[in-house]
Parts: sequence; structure tokens; C-alpha cells
Amino acid sequence: MRDALSILLKALLLLLFTSLLLEIVLQLVFPHLPMAIIKWMPQYQERLGHRLVTEHGAREFPAGQAVEYEVSPLSGDLYDLTCIKPTDAQPLEPYHVSFTRDQHGFRNDEPWPDDVDLVVIGDSFTAAELIQRPFWQGISESMLSLGAPGTGTLEQQRLFDAFALPRQPELVILAFFAGNDLKDTARFAEMLRAGMNRHDLAHSGKSPLDYSVVFRLFQFLSETTTAEPEAGCHYPMMARTDPPTPLAFYRKFLPLLGMDKQSLRNSEQFQLTKTSISEMAAALQEFDAEFLLMYIPQKAELYWNYLDDESKQTIIDVESRDRQLSGLQDIDMNLSVQRDTMRDLAEEIGASFLDLTPSFAQAIRSGQSPYFFADTHWNQVGHDIARNALLDFLNQSNLNE
Repeated sequence: MRDALSILLKALLLLLFTSLLLEIVLQLVFPHLPMAIIKWMPQYQERLGHRLVTEHGAREFPAGQAVEYEVSPLSGDLYDLTCIKPTDAQPLEPYHVSFTRDQHGFRNDEPWPDDVDLVVIGDSFTAAELIQRPFWQGISESMLSLGAPGTGTLEQQRLFDAFALPRQPELVILAFFAGNDLKDTARFAEMLRAGMNRHDLAHSGKSPLDYSVVFRLFQFLSETTTAEPEAGCHYPMMARTDPPTPLAFYRKFLPLLGMDKQSLRNSEQFQLTKTSISEMAAALQEFDAEFLLMYIPQKAELYWNYLDDESKQTIIDVESRDRQLSGLQDIDMNLSVQRDTMRDLAEEIGASFLDLTPSFAQAIRSGQSPYFFADTHWNQVGHDIARNALLDFLNQSNLNE
């Protein structure tokens, strides 16, 4: 009996020593580990060089980072966010994207000019990490792009105050994404009210095990091997375009499409956004600069009416099982509410307004596919459509003079 206990104790000690040794090794190579394993860990962003605490209050991506992406048919956030399987991937000629981040983590050449004619601010659509030629490239010879994935208007205002306003540009374009900019603003405001910053938020409520790569690795393997097919999986769906387009929507973006105008205007997320946009526009008016609010529709806005009634009802039935996604049955009635509300806001504050919806709707009618199949974002076709629409608008309105 004692011999058995001794052997068991030695085995446990060996297992503990091996685990500790493995943990040390994995922590040393942390930035090179697969994203699927580490991206939900509290230390993930800071270990990769993100600045979560800055003078201006907005997060910054790693300064000077040499970015290399291999874009393949399996690239896309919806493979993780919906029930789409990699075997559903659509044909895509793989390509390479490379660029070097500037001193503040953006995609600009260095050194920055002291005076700029144009500044473009936005979220991941503006950052365009997987795109070889973003929509803003070539718009102006003297410009800055301040695209920060995962940000809403309130956090983008920090970038505006810190980097755009001091350079007194002639034009600032705020690229507003209808999918989640309102919600990202509300979350940022909630963080500020709690007296927290992004570092605090990332580490709040975490246990020591949450920082362990070994624990996360076993957790990931367990999730992968025991995962069951999602009940009621309904993606991909086929849009009745010519040719037919396989579709997937991100479920957390859908509820905004069901909100009526009064509810949206009265919501805290819109009121916060309205205040932020109004303050930016007013600051530019101080030196006679122009402000352009550019509306980027979410994928579902463009493709919803290409679905047949049965497909629409399936989405409503399946997604409405989550109590947080109520109101989806009103999408047909309120599809354009957010777009109209943002247009009204631009008119109210005396700003220019560019709605990209018509340009993308026309492209889809002509048989183009402006989105990655398994992604909420534009592909290169989408960025080219946005660039052409923006250039046409600037030329017609004389904002580029």
C-alpha cells in the first residue's frame, strides 16, 4: 500500500513539474501560439504589444509591428461566430497582405505629416487588416487613417482629439459601422463610468488559471472534442441574387435592425453617439474644416430582402431564442431605421452625410459579392466600391478641394 502511494505521489509530482515546465515554455513563446488558443486569455493583447492604457484613453495596436496575413478561403470571423463549418468555404484565390504599423499602431506611412488635408477615423472597416488596398488609400496625398478594430464612436473621439484635431485637417471622415458602433460606444461609456480602462477591463474578475496557457490549452481541446453541432444551424443560406450568394449574418448585429426609430433615438447608445459626433463636428467648425459622416451598412441590411420568407422566418425563430435578441420580427419594417436616424443626425449638426448603402445595393444587383463569405467585413471588391463612392461624393460636393 505504501509503495503504491509513493508511486502515485511521485507521478503527481512529475506531472506537476512537467506542467510547470510546459507552462514556462509556453509563456515564453506566447506571441507565437495559435490565436484560437490564446485570443480569449486576459494577457493576450498586452503580450502582443497592444497599449491598453494611453494618454488619450483609446487602445493602440502594437507600434512598429510588421504585419503579415495569409488570406485564404478559411479566413473570416463567422466561422467562429456562427455554425458555419470550414468545409462550407467558398472559392477564394489566396493572397498575402503585409504592412508595418506606425508609431501608434495605425496603417500609415511614417513620419506623419505635421499638417494633413484628410483624416479617416473608424473601426475594423477602416483598419482593413485583411485588405491589400483599403478604401481610403489614394483618396488624398496628405492624410492619416485612424482605423482601430473594436472601437465605437466614443473611443474614436479620443483618437480624433489626440491625432486629428491638432493637425487641423481640411476634412475628417468618420466611418460609422451600423453593425456594432453604437454598442461599442455604450460599452466604452460603461467602462469609463466604472472608473476603469481597457487594462482593468481585460483583467477584471480573472483567476490565476485564466492566465495559464496549459489550462487554456486543455480547455480548448476539451471544447473542441466535446462540442456538439449547434441546434437549429441555418447557415449558410442562399440569397436570391444572380448568381445566388451564400450568406451568414452575425447574430449580435441583427437586433438593431428590428428597432423602431423612436426606440433607437431614445436609447443611451444613440444619445452617447450623437453627443460624440456633435462634439467632433463642432470642434472642426472652429477652424472651418469639414466633417463627413459616412454610413457603412451591415451585411444583413443589404441582403435581407434577397432571402425568401422561409429563410427570414428561420433566422427570426432561431436567433430569437436568445432573450437579448428580441424584436427581430420587426426587421422588415425597420430595416432602414438606423440609416435614416444617422442621416437626420448629420443634417441636425450641419455635417455632410454619405450613405454607402445605394452603391453596395447596386453592386449586388449587378452580380458582385462585396463581402467575404464567412465574414462581416468587405473583401477587396467591397473596398473598391466604397472608394469609388467616396471619391464620387467628394468630387460632387467639392469637399476634396
